[in-house]
Amino acid sequence: MKYLFFFAITIVSCTEKKSGSTHLASTPVAFTPKSSMKIRMINPKDLKIGSNYSTPVISAAQKFIILIPKLGITGEPLIYPTQAPKAGQPILDYQGHPIGERGIIFFNDKDQSWQAAAGDEQSVIIINEVTHLQADKLYQKVNQLQHNPNKLTLSQLKEVLTYAQQDLKLKDIYNSTRAFVEEKMTSVNLDKSKLTIFDNVYGFKKRDDRDVNQAIYIPGKFSFQGPAASAQKFSNGGVIVEQEGAMRGIQPEIFKRTYTLANGNPIRSLENDIKKQFE
Repeated sequence: MKYLFFFAITIVSCTEKKSGSTHLASTPVAFTPKSSMKIRMINPKDLKIGSNYSTPVISAAQKFIILIPKLGITGEPLIYPTQAPKAGQPILDYQGHPIGERGIIFFNDKDQSWQAAAGDEQSVIIINEVTHLQADKLYQKVNQLQHNPNKLTLSQLKEVLTYAQQDLKLKDIYNSTRAFVEEKMTSVNLDKSKLTIFDNVYGFKKRDDRDVNQAIYIPGKFSFQGPAASAQKFSNGGVIVEQEGAMRGIQPEIFKRTYTLANGNPIRSLENDIKKQFE
C-alpha cells in the first residue's frame, strides 16, 4: 500500500527587534515590531484654549532661578548633542527659531528632554519644586563658586546643575527668560543676608498668585513638542499649561503637587478636574 503524504506547513517567523525572540505559527500572521510603533506627537497648534477646552489654574510651586550671564565664545554651541536624535542640528524654540548661537545645554530628567538657554544675559534656568532647605543649599553652592550670581561661568553653571540634580535630587529643570521671572514671579521670604542686587530675578521664587494659566489634560502615552529643545515624553498622561501664548508640558504627578484650581481648591483628579483633549 502506498501512502502519499502531503504536508502543507506555513511557517511564519516573527522577530521582535527589541527582544530578538522568534515565534512560529501555523498560519500567516501580521506582526508589527514594538520598536516601530509610533508614540503620538502633539504640537501646540493641535490644542485649543477656552472655557470649553481648558481649565484655569494657578501655580503653587516654589522654584530656584539661576541666571545665565553673557557667555559669548565661552558658551557651548547650541546644537543637539551626539546622543540626541537631531544630533548636530541647531536647537530651535517652539516657534522654530534658533535659541541662539552659544549658551548652555542640559537635560531635564523628568521630561526626558534636552533643554537649552542662550548665553545672552536674558535667559535663566528654573529649578522646580524647591524646598526652603534646598534653596538655602543652592544659595550656598552658587556663593561658593561666584559671589556675583550673574558672573557664573559655563563650567560653574554645569556644576550647580549637577549639584541640584545629583545631590539635592531636583530633576525638573527647564529654561525661561528674565523678563518672564520679573513679570510673573515673586520672592519667597528668606534671610535678607541671602539677597543680592539681582533678587528681582535670581534665587528662591514662586509664581504670582494672581497669574492664572490654562491647563489641558491629555491621557495616555505621548510626546509634546513644546519649548524644550527636544520633545517632552509622557508615559502615563500629562498636562499642557498655556502661559501667555506659550505652552509647556508638565508631568501629571508634578502638576497635581504644584498647581491648584483658580479658586484655590486642590486638584484631586486630572480626569475629573482638568478638561481633556485627545481622549
